[in-house]
Amino acid sequence: MKPLLYLASGEPLPAAGSLLAVQALVVDATDAAAASQMLSAAAGRPGGTCALLARIWPADEPSEADLGVLLANLIDGIVLAGCRGPADIQKTDVMLKVAEAAAGIEQGKTALLVEYATGPESVLSPHALAGASPRLSALIFDATTLAEACGLRRVTGTGDVPAVIRLGRATAILRAREAGITAYEMLPADALDEWAVRRLWANSMENGFSGAALRSVQQINLLAAAQALTAGS
Repeated sequence: MKPLLYLASGEPLPAAGSLLAVQALVVDATDAAAASQMLSAAAGRPGGTCALLARIWPADEPSEADLGVLLANLIDGIVLAGCRGPADIQKTDVMLKVAEAAAGIEQGKTALLVEYATGPESVLSPHALAGASPRLSALIFDATTLAEACGLRRVTGTGDVPAVIRLGRATAILRAREAGITAYEMLPADALDEWAVRRLWANSMENGFSGAALRSVQQINLLAAAQALTAGS
């Protein structure tokens, strides 16, 4: 499965060759107005290269007008960051229905992916994601975000993975399996050499994730090389 590529606000679009190598671009749209120019540029990417997703936070409570701006830029879906559970998904689903109706877009056409188990609330939530929304298609786990939310480092000084991260990863995988959706794991931003990316990617696959989410264009080539080495071994 091709990876997702996250782009920070104002970051230039990757070259066309890089776009062919990713499943979707995830553009930071926590400020819909500020993100409009970037989304507009991304909407002009070559046809058939990759999908375009806008990343929002539930705590920001984007207005219907904000969602209308995002949909007007021909996005394919929303990535809901900091998802705490099915209530956040259901609320976003309703808001998307209203925005789709106002924009004359087919109901349910806008996909929904969620960043899950990236905070204590979702890791400890007893509520399943299955049935929360028919547009829910994938879950994304980011160990770095969970570690920061808990005041920890992603890897301890002794090189171990904190118990919180282990629990978060297990929660993400189990919730995705339960809901029958894809699970991505975010590569750390500092994974910038082939050995590190190969190790992290293999670990993700062995633990039940289906794909990777990336923080930089550089990681696209590193992941492709890691996958090629694994396939040839």
